[in-house]
Parts: sequence; structure tokens; C-alpha cells
Amino acid sequence: MAAISSLFTALSALRRNPVIFFGGLISGLVTLPQFATQLAGIPLVPTGLQILTFFIMPFVAAGIYGMAQESLSNQQTSFSTFTAVGREKYVPLLLANLVNFGIYLAFIIVFGIVAVAAVATIGIGALAGGGDFALGTGAIIALVVVALLALVFFIIQFVIQFFPVAVVVDDAGAIEAFGDSYRLVRANILPAIGYWIITFIAGAIVTAPVTGFVIFRTFQNIQDVQSAQAAGGAMPNAAAGLGLSLVEVLSLSAISLALTMLLTAFVSTYAVSFYQAHAAPNVGPDIEGDDVIPEFE
Repeated sequence: MAAISSLFTALSALRRNPVIFFGGLISGLVTLPQFATQLAGIPLVPTGLQILTFFIMPFVAAGIYGMAQESLSNQQTSFSTFTAVGREKYVPLLLANLVNFGIYLAFIIVFGIVAVAAVATIGIGALAGGGDFALGTGAIIALVVVALLALVFFIIQFVIQFFPVAVVVDDAGAIEAFGDSYRLVRANILPAIGYWIITFIAGAIVTAPVTGFVIFRTFQNIQDVQSAQAAGGAMPNAAAGLGLSLVEVLSLSAISLALTMLLTAFVSTYAVSFYQAHAAPNVGPDIEGDDVIPEFE
């Protein structure tokens, strides 16, 4: 299977150049403050940090893709590649991320309109005397529309998932990268599905410890609230977030940092490996012979 072959190629590249994990560590350090403040239940700060992270991550992501590309060309990569590619590709990758954010925003707006329309339809049906039939029909229609929108959103994100790699590997522009990703996925549907399944499973396994603990504490807090309501006592402080202690916040943050380092390095290298194995040859005027894989200094 093509996705498996690219997987082994990526693992081999990581083994030859473990410095790629250093790029993953930087990615984890960038996202760590946002994650830690969310765990601590600090209001507003995570949102501000998320905005800041949005403008930092294109540099980090481009640098990791650059190191992965160099390693996959059987060269020794280094941190100088990380910084060089990060600087060179920062602007086009940031612009591409802004375009992708616009796609997210458009779907959020459409989902909001559908939700308002569904509520209005159900309300009008109830006022008109439709009763349970109107409520049931309106809810079913709303669920079908939402499911279709979710499917369309997933398909769009699936076919454009390689746009960051196209920016770095093929020197594509912010808009051109989406077309490159679409053409690659369209020509390799089954391998792309295999790639997505592998990355999804890897992400689920790696993030399971932190995600599982957060889910556990969330249900525990819900049970505490229900118990307090049943006993008629004081309600737990909702502003306390998950109610984690400082030790728990620090421990989860450290675990998340390590897991982010591993997952980011793996997924980035695997994405470049898969893209290079399946993308059509770049025949642009600036690429000839040995210059297919650029050297970053």
C-alpha cells in the first residue's frame, strides 16, 4: 500500500535525522502556554495566545517541513535548515493559513445561519399548530442539513490537507498550494485515505493520555455539580475550569509537550514523504536536474 510505503520512508528519515524532533519540540513550546492556561481555567488569556500562536506557527511548520524534505533526500539536516526555510516560506504559508481560516469562518457562518433557520422553522411550525410533527420534522431537516454541511467541510479539508507541504516542497503560492493539494488527492484517493487513517490513528494514540485524563476530570466535575445540586449545597466554582491542581497542570503540560514533539515531527515528515511520493513532477522553470530538492543554507 502506497501510504504504508511512505510511512516507512518517513520513519527512516526520522531515524537518520532525529534533529527533526527538535523542530517538534519548538512547536510544542509555542503551543504550550495556550494549553497550560486552558487547563488552569484562566479566562481570555488562551484566546490571546491562540491568536499569537497563529502568526508564529507558519515559521515553525515551514522549518519542520524543510528539515523533513532535506532528510528525505538522504541528506543530513540541521537547525540552520529550520530557520532558513522558516524565514523563506513564512509569508506564503501564513497567507495560505489565512485562506484556510477563511474557509473555516465561512462554514461557521453557514452553520450559524442553518441553526437560526432551524429554530425559526420549528418555532413557526409550533405556532401554526403543527405540534410534535412540526417539531420532529424541523429537527430532522436541521440534522440532515448540518450533516451534509459537515460532510462537505470534511471533504474540502481532506482534499486541501497538503497545502502547507505544497508551499514548502513545491514553492507554491498561497492560492496555488490548495490546487496542488487537490490534484494530488484527486489522483490518489485511496492512498490519501490510507494516509489520513494512519495519521488519525497516530494522533489518537499519542494524545490519548492527556485527552483521556481531561475527559475523566470533565465528567468528574459534572458529577460534583450534580451531587451539589442534589444535596442543596454550594455550587462548585465554574470559573475554576477543570479544577486541576498546580501539580496536575504542570504534569499534563509536560506530557503534552513531549507528545506534541513526537506527533508533530512524525506527521510533518510523513506528510512530506507522502506528498513527494505522489505529487506530479514540478516542471517549473527554476527546477532542473539535481535542483529538484533545494539545498537550504
